[in-house]
Amino acid sequence: MDQPQADARDALLAELHGLQREMETTTAPAFIEPVLSTRLTMQQLKVLAILALTHTGVGMQSVATSLGVSLATLSGIVDRLEAADMVARTQDPRDQRVRLLIPTDAGRDVMKQLANTQPQVNEAVLARLTIDELRALTRGVAGLVRVTRELAAEGTNQAPAGTAG
Repeated sequence: MDQPQADARDALLAELHGLQREMETTTAPAFIEPVLSTRLTMQQLKVLAILALTHTGVGMQSVATSLGVSLATLSGIVDRLEAADMVARTQDPRDQRVRLLIPTDAGRDVMKQLANTQPQVNEAVLARLTIDELRALTRGVAGLVRVTRELAAEGTNQAPAGTAG
């Protein structure tokens, strides 16, 4: 890439980062409200987030290690989540000594609600874009999806070195 292209790229990235910050600021209330209205503690949310990443369940020891807490502490957190019908404990079919945690439908619903509050473009916003803006947005989002898939295939979700992210 020659210098004029590099300069144009840097300028576009700077503009994009500024626009992203502005969008985050304007959409923050929609994101914060569901988090503030939940009756779950941060530790309970962390447990649900870990469990939301799997369909087969996660061992208690693995969750405790991920959170940096003891099994006794995790047991108390899970007791409260279980009482709220957010998680269930089940035996690992491969090792009957191991207890797996799985999110219930209610637990999955809470995580979906929180995940769906991330700044997204809604129909009211899209309806006001020109056709050229929609084409550009679609092309840009397709590029983001492509790179995200490439990074996932490489086993990382991190931005490549030297890029903002």
